[in-house]
Amino acid sequence: MSISGHFTTTETGIAGEIRFFGAREQVALRRVEKTENEKSPDFRILAADDERIDYGAAWAKTSKDERSYISLKLDSPLFAGPTYPTLNETEATGEYELVWSR
Repeated sequence: MSISGHFTTTETGIAGEIRFFGAREQVALRRVEKTENEKSPDFRILAADDERIDYGAAWAKTSKDERSYISLKLDSPLFAGPTYPTLNETEATGEYELVWSR
């Protein structure tokens, strides 16, 4: 498990930085209006400085031990294919760590 980013809750969603092999990207998770399809994402992952750049989607989930987390699907030229890290809540309310599982 590798922690490679810290995020905080904002008025419009969640914002933070993804660090990956020396690259740093400021991103924002913007809430998506819910549709009737339960598989629709809860967030779009966008570049913080240009919302036209879309890095993927994210879903709010609950683990087997009843902990909330956010599952991300990142599609970026930085990666060979889609990657699936998670945002896990820290002890501080409204703060998250980006975790890459092996």
